[in-house]
Amino acid sequence: MLRRWIIAVLALAAIAASPAAGNQAQTPRVGGTVVVGLLDSEPPCLNALLVKCAQSAATIPFIAEMILQPAFDVSPEYTYRPRLVSRVTFTRKLPFTLTYHIRRAARWSDGVPVTARDFLFTHRARVAGSAELAEFERDDLRRVRSVSALDAKTVRVVLRSRFSGWRSLFGNVLPSHALQGEDLTKIWIDRIDNPKTGRRIGSGPFLLESWERGRQLTLVRNPRYWGAHRAYLDRIVIRFRVESENPVDWFRNGELDVADGIFPDSVAALRREPGVKVLAGPSAGYQGFTFRIGPGGHPALRNKLIRRALAHAIDRATLVREVPGQINPSLRPLQSLLFLVQSPYYRPNWSKYRYRPALATRLLEQAGCRRGADSIYSCAGERLSLRFVTNAGISPRARILSLVQAQLRRSGVEVVPIFAPSRTFIGTILPSGDFDVALFGFFSPPNPTGNDVFGCGGSQNFSGYCQRLVTRDLDQANRILDARQQARVMNRADAQMARDVPMLPLNQIPVATAVRDTVRNFGQSLNPLTNSENWWLER
Repeated sequence: MLRRWIIAVLALAAIAASPAAGNQAQTPRVGGTVVVGLLDSEPPCLNALLVKCAQSAATIPFIAEMILQPAFDVSPEYTYRPRLVSRVTFTRKLPFTLTYHIRRAARWSDGVPVTARDFLFTHRARVAGSAELAEFERDDLRRVRSVSALDAKTVRVVLRSRFSGWRSLFGNVLPSHALQGEDLTKIWIDRIDNPKTGRRIGSGPFLLESWERGRQLTLVRNPRYWGAHRAYLDRIVIRFRVESENPVDWFRNGELDVADGIFPDSVAALRREPGVKVLAGPSAGYQGFTFRIGPGGHPALRNKLIRRALAHAIDRATLVREVPGQINPSLRPLQSLLFLVQSPYYRPNWSKYRYRPALATRLLEQAGCRRGADSIYSCAGERLSLRFVTNAGISPRARILSLVQAQLRRSGVEVVPIFAPSRTFIGTILPSGDFDVALFGFFSPPNPTGNDVFGCGGSQNFSGYCQRLVTRDLDQANRILDARQQARVMNRADAQMARDVPMLPLNQIPVATAVRDTVRNFGQSLNPLTNSENWWLER
């Protein structure tokens, strides 16, 4: 379901946990409609099984999760939590077996219980339609040897090998009684219903009521929701591409109650707007400086002493305060490459890299570098002039490079900023290794094994870094089923990378959400609609 992806823009529609708006001690009121504006574009279709729908717009997984509950979803604390299942047990020896216990109360909106038959149908549908899935989803399916029903509410999954991402195997469980015999590539284009009856269907707190293409999509309360309580709201109206308009005007005109992922230039105005609260927190994405160690990069960067020197010569605290800190003043430098700050497994393995320019120059000289007449060091006869590449058109990153240029100049390192169109930067420059230092971001999933980014030969290992112990640990982490055991191995790998410095983490990317004061129990999360059954309106 979730994987690590390059972030080409500064703002994302995925937010870290932050305090909920409003007083949760009050008794919730039932009824009313909340209008939510999302950063993402309108999707072409609603079928989350099809890559053309699910990957064309991030809103599809968000919406689908509210209608078709997964086995696990992602909590505001950025960990997996059971939804359709009450628990899953697993074996640590061959055959690696997962036993899913489906919640007794779980049922579809037409009253039919959610059963093991639905899990089997979902798995078989994904296998049969694997050509329509993204490559990472096909890779997940290849790890499964068999899926079988032990009884109506118990499913057994046998894995070919241990697989730490098993919690994402059953996203958006499908209603087998409604879809049996249907062509799953042709359903749910503009509605989510039982094709046999034409009636809305779902297992989540909301159902799809209507979709006015080009304007909005409306969710309506599921009157038969089986969870702790039915949704307090009657409806949630979702509007797309709010950033193409002025969100300040939308709030002033009473057209929005929530705007998720607003851009930085609107934050100050919305904070001054009466009756509107702006929540800002670290997202599920982070950015940092990747050093090109492999071919194509400056040869001096192959020396870890020089990379450590750069890490001490860059004042990360100032960069964070001056740029992303304008959105969230409490933001601090990220001190891990593998875990985000909201994770219970986060350890500050990189905190030793404080701004210490005197130490930076000592490390450069220890590496054999010598200052020239222009105060710039040369290492092994080559001037320490580094190409820092990032996305063109993203003003916060331009500001970061400007500050870094001045900071490194004081330590005898020349920075040559290069701004490339995102398509060129991501599609050509990063894969080719034709850079010295690159500033860009990653989306980090709740199961961030990291072998694709930091393992030898990883598909997104743009630094060219290859440390056998790190690769071994990351590969091992990808095969550990228990999250705590996995975290111990990953933090060991992160500590080793902090000694090697293939990349310098900067910060989690902050995103702001504006919420009208009348919306209660709202809290930021990876999915902006998470826990929306708990929202209510104070009239």
